[in-house]
Amino acid sequence: MEFFNTLLYCASRSETCSLSQASTRVKDKINVSISKQGIDNRFNKGSVAFVKSIFKDCLENEFHKVIVPDFFAAFNRVLVKDATRFVVPERLKEYLKGTGSKAGVGIQYEYDIKNGRTTDLTITDAKRCDLIDAKETISKVLPGDLIIRDLGYFILSLFSEIKKKKAFFLSRLNVKCYVFKEHEETAISFKELHSQMTQTKNSLVELSVTVGSKERLPVRLIVQLVPEEIYEQRIRKIEKENRKKGFKTSDDYKMRCKFNLFITNAEEKDLPKEAVYKAYKIRWQIELMFKHWKSTCKIHNLQPMKYERFICLLHAKLILIIINLQLIRNFQGYYFQNENKLLSEDKCYA
Repeated sequence: MEFFNTLLYCASRSETCSLSQASTRVKDKINVSISKQGIDNRFNKGSVAFVKSIFKDCLENEFHKVIVPDFFAAFNRVLVKDATRFVVPERLKEYLKGTGSKAGVGIQYEYDIKNGRTTDLTITDAKRCDLIDAKETISKVLPGDLIIRDLGYFILSLFSEIKKKKAFFLSRLNVKCYVFKEHEETAISFKELHSQMTQTKNSLVELSVTVGSKERLPVRLIVQLVPEEIYEQRIRKIEKENRKKGFKTSDDYKMRCKFNLFITNAEEKDLPKEAVYKAYKIRWQIELMFKHWKSTCKIHNLQPMKYERFICLLHAKLILIIINLQLIRNFQGYYFQNENKLLSEDKCYA
């Protein structure tokens, strides 16, 4: 147990904790003398399995607090997911492959916002992309789920699988995706659509369409006009990227930049078009969470060390994060119920 206590002590520090500091901590706490080499020797396959088992127990026994019990009432679970990646010391590239010759870690995090549970928190190498994760985890989708994903997980064939499982999806539309009018061979003209919406001063419309070039998937397409300044920001960004690659930005892409485009198979009564953008924005909370993991928890701030020690420390940091998230969500629930205000995670981490 003292091994794990010392591990948590090292993981909780904002700066890196050396083996000498860990050795001193053991001496101060339980009056046992152990060399830094002795500490390092404790990190082996057995200790990795031990820490992973505690990590697994933390996830399975996570205390959950639902802030708004009737939120997304039509769905059994509402699953938002994203990933974060960071470079790690080069000596770990045998175990954790990154881009190019670098070593890197990827963390896939999925949270059920309907029931307040972490449903996935997996450490991988950074080379494993979101598309691979989407394919490998499709079997975990259950009937009645609402899956909210960003474009990194966009695969039309998997959306079809989700539909076959009697589950639902909400995603932004990939700009390369063909869009046709329902029961027709006519492609949607986003230029004409923009003209119609501008003339009628309608900033939000819904269309029944099929997407995909071969096996077409029937979906609801929710189209939201964006302010001109947002459009200009998007164009500047893509033009800059394309100039570096020697590409030319197509007129169709430029026109699509004038909209927020979402697709879903959820029925309008369960997910009205007016609620789609707000529902999708919830996914961005995970990106803010990743920012806190790095800026506050320093999850990426680990000095060169052997793999077994590194993976134990990383899991220990995630255990502390899980505990902190449970406390934060409990505070958020209490504050919302008593003050009818949602306490931001920024304030909770501050």
